[in-house]
Amino acid sequence: MPQAIARSDDVAYRSGQLITYIGNKRQLLGLIDDALAHVHEQLQRPLVFLDAFSGSGVVSRLAKARSRRVISNDLESYARVISECFLTNADEVPAGELAGKVAAINRTVESGYVTHGFIAEHYAPADDSCIRPGERVFYTSENARRLDAYLEAIHAEPEPMRTLLLGPLLSEASVHANTSGVFKGFHKDRATGLGRFGGSGADALGRITGAITLAAPVLSDHHCERRVLQVDAAMLPDVVGPVDVAYLDPPYNQHPYGSNYFMLNLIAENRKPTAMSTISGIPKDWNRSGYNVRSSAATLLRRLINDLDARFLLISFNDEGFIPPSQMRDMLGAVGTVSEFTQRHNTFRGSRNLQGRSAHVTEHLYLVDRRP
Repeated sequence: MPQAIARSDDVAYRSGQLITYIGNKRQLLGLIDDALAHVHEQLQRPLVFLDAFSGSGVVSRLAKARSRRVISNDLESYARVISECFLTNADEVPAGELAGKVAAINRTVESGYVTHGFIAEHYAPADDSCIRPGERVFYTSENARRLDAYLEAIHAEPEPMRTLLLGPLLSEASVHANTSGVFKGFHKDRATGLGRFGGSGADALGRITGAITLAAPVLSDHHCERRVLQVDAAMLPDVVGPVDVAYLDPPYNQHPYGSNYFMLNLIAENRKPTAMSTISGIPKDWNRSGYNVRSSAATLLRRLINDLDARFLLISFNDEGFIPPSQMRDMLGAVGTVSEFTQRHNTFRGSRNLQGRSAHVTEHLYLVDRRP
């Protein structure tokens, strides 16, 4: 029988069962933790922490160990489910019951159970060895069967069990996909134009074709209050009240998370799409964000910064974003004392538009003390 939960405040909790995600802050966690440690030292008490654009949820996980309350928000359903799952306190989970559910569901899926769900229907080939024109190839036919079976079983569970099972499944669905990290498209054979696992080079086949398998969530021993929201960030000043630290990691550019990660939303909601794009099967009703528009991004961020009741602001943004570092410094300097930290890392290699771009990008982390 699988372990019910892995209880840890170390690397396992901060790095395990994460979705594959553009802009994931794993590489910045050290700097972010240093900033939170500084705030903790200044205030001399556990923090009330707001993660306004939570995404993969990794920063909310990091903050949990230094906080008495974590508020996690994102516009997307998958992000809400992830935070609801992984911010759950380990001591609140019925470990034996959860282990039993995981084992029972895995037995059903391993038996070859077929439910004819929407993943197999719309997002995988009928025969992996003979992929036909017009077939979408996000998953192997076996993993599509497994995902559909898991979704049927998990979405039949009541809360909070459903969410505790969905969190790890979202991670598996993001890892074992025939993509480079986003669901805007799947790998294809350049010569034929047909979907192909691993693309023309048949790369990363171990990851792509590895079996999707359910596990119990890795949870933290650190107990704190949590609140998970799914609202436009502009609404947060009206609903969260005063916080010690507001962490802001808005979309940097024109690439929307709602379409890039549509598959994770469908899984989180167990929702068969109706109107969708022809090539990738992206639902027509994905969320749009004003932060993905160059002309509105700075205005939206400035308004949010001014309206939030936060003693400290912590903002991450890279040098390829719509708001250049000089403009960001001016914007933040108008509301408090700014400390800036930078970290250089490789440009996301899954991007289709690498021509003319630097091989590296610099991530900027700004800590703003708004003390009068």
